[in-house]
Amino acid sequence: MKTRIVICFIALIAVSAMARLTAYFSSWSELEDNSPNILIARCGKPIHRVGTIVNGTASDSAIEIIFPLKGECGTNSAQLLTDYTLQEGGNYLVFGYYKNGKVLAFEEYRVIPLGLDFSTNSIAGKPLADQLQILYKRRIAILNQEILNDEAEKKRLQTGIKEP
Repeated sequence: MKTRIVICFIALIAVSAMARLTAYFSSWSELEDNSPNILIARCGKPIHRVGTIVNGTASDSAIEIIFPLKGECGTNSAQLLTDYTLQEGGNYLVFGYYKNGKVLAFEEYRVIPLGLDFSTNSIAGKPLADQLQILYKRRIAILNQEILNDEAEKKRLQTGIKEP
């Protein structure tokens, strides 16, 4: 019996040690304040991992940092680890932590898609608060267009449903 308790205790400690801490979204202002690095990145090729990665992220991709908004991000090349599903060639606003050539932005809300054809001209030379507002509005415009496209597709598909 004592052996089982000890084994369960050791297993509990091992699982706790492997746990990746994630935080719930509270507010944009808190995320902005608590993110040491805010940047715009272009996603490159996904990095394929071999074998099972315990507690790994959904996406692991090479990125090009095209516009740092806050904090030092080292070189232009890095690796982005996130639970957000990334699209190769896509541009993203990332709230994360840069360390040793890796940008850690585990939670999905830390990565905001900006589309394939994003240009930094609209935010260049503006204060951080204005840059973020422009980027949030851009994402909302993209989402509104996606909603319209999805509604049109839904209507089209509904015309093919035959009632019993």
